[in-house]
Amino acid sequence: MNLVQRGIATDGASAALAATAALRTLEAARVTAPAIWVARGTTRFDATAAWDHGIALVRVNGPEAEASALGVVRSVGVRVVRDATDLGNVGAPRGDGAWLAARYELGLWPDETVDVVLGADRHPAALPERLAAFDQELATAPVVPRRLVLAGLTGHQPPLSEAMIQAILHPLTLVEVTRSDQALLDLIGVASGSVATS
Repeated sequence: MNLVQRGIATDGASAALAATAALRTLEAARVTAPAIWVARGTTRFDATAAWDHGIALVRVNGPEAEASALGVVRSVGVRVVRDATDLGNVGAPRGDGAWLAARYELGLWPDETVDVVLGADRHPAALPERLAAFDQELATAPVVPRRLVLAGLTGHQPPLSEAMIQAILHPLTLVEVTRSDQALLDLIGVASGSVATS
């Protein structure tokens, strides 16, 4: 299941989940000097630049959400940065900022191999076989974390096929529940690379 909820956290619970997911992302990316920037909703920022320096960007709105995110981060002793002026003080650029930002935004971990299937609902007969193949990959190589992403769908209006329901309920499958626009498909394309580009 994905920890992170996309967009700006507006309450304590979602902010705590976002901060936890950010910490997990930094750990999975093996960032040696992790830091987190809890940015208020109106703050201007360059997400790629932040992640490129090993700074996870958690977006919040309101004092409750901000306090909750900061509480999670401080409880584990990770450095908190305040603004873009801290970018150069954390570490040299890693070259994977866009990839890490995309992975975090989608709730995909950096240590996962990601398989993407576009337009799975346009060929419903093929989806059960694809899900079975994914489960077989999980069974034969359990030490390699994997995630299956279904996107580029035409919609989720009823009736849903049995295979699509199985995909939605599968704990390691991310199904885009809204029609995928080009910006989302581009984000998935960046995130689906198994290694960062330098």
